[in-house]
Amino acid sequence: MNQGALVETLIQLSNLRQYGMAESLLRACTRAQLQALLEVAERAFSQRLTYSLEKQLKRIGDATDKVKGVMLAELMKILNAWCMEGHRSAIRCALMELSSEEIAALARMSDLDKEVYSLLHEYGLPYELSPCTCR
Repeated sequence: MNQGALVETLIQLSNLRQYGMAESLLRACTRAQLQALLEVAERAFSQRLTYSLEKQLKRIGDATDKVKGVMLAELMKILNAWCMEGHRSAIRCALMELSSEEIAALARMSDLDKEVYSLLHEYGLPYELSPCTCR
């Protein structure tokens, strides 16, 4: 997931006081992503989220990078939860920051909520893509 989408998702999670989901997203980050987040943390995040970020950065240490798809899987869970809670504006803020490749990768996830899938078309998912197999 690109840096802009990651920052925006974390801002939305912080605004909604969903720190558990924010921490699960931080756990999916690579060390490089965490360090990049730390550079904007003071300007973009609440103190609580900044603390969680610093804690995760210490926890990860010098561990190797994580699997690429883990971050989008965490994002999918967050988007699905926001959809069920009625936070459509938060979903739109996060989707707005994703690249077209990330939008397409989300669309291929079988557990993506149908309503979230339908929102992907507003952010660049072509209608020609294979039909949704989401639940």
